[in-house]
Amino acid sequence: MSIDLTLVGQFIVFITMLLLLKKMLYVPLNDAMEARTKKIEDGLAAADAGLEAKAKADADAAAQIDEAKAKAQEILAAADKRAAEVKEEAVQKARLEAEGIVDAGKEELAAEVNRAQQALREEVADIAILAAERIVGEELDAKKHTKLIDSVVEQGFNAA
Repeated sequence: MSIDLTLVGQFIVFITMLLLLKKMLYVPLNDAMEARTKKIEDGLAAADAGLEAKAKADADAAAQIDEAKAKAQEILAAADKRAAEVKEEAVQKARLEAEGIVDAGKEELAAEVNRAQQALREEVADIAILAAERIVGEELDAKKHTKLIDSVVEQGFNAA
């Protein structure tokens, strides 16, 4: 076996070709693949960070919603309490007004009774004077007679 020059030449061309392919094709291709891999890894890391941020935002939103619900319940409870207070105030005011109306009615009724009693006394006195005039046949002194009848009527009402 003899090694001839063509084999050596082919060997040199092969090695040169390998070096050129490595330098011109393999290294740039490898760099491009590494850059692509790094870009994909960065994208995945960003996606993970985004998912974590979304989870945190969801948790924050849920906490805010819970807080808002609690605040709404507090507001509703305060509104219910205030409504009950207003209702109670209105009932108390209505009771006071009703008592005032009843008291005024009682006072008016008492005044009306007094007026009716006075009118009745005067009418009874007038009737008594007329009856006495007819019986006696002469007119009596009206002032004395009215005074006498008023005292008799008063004694009669006081006795009753």
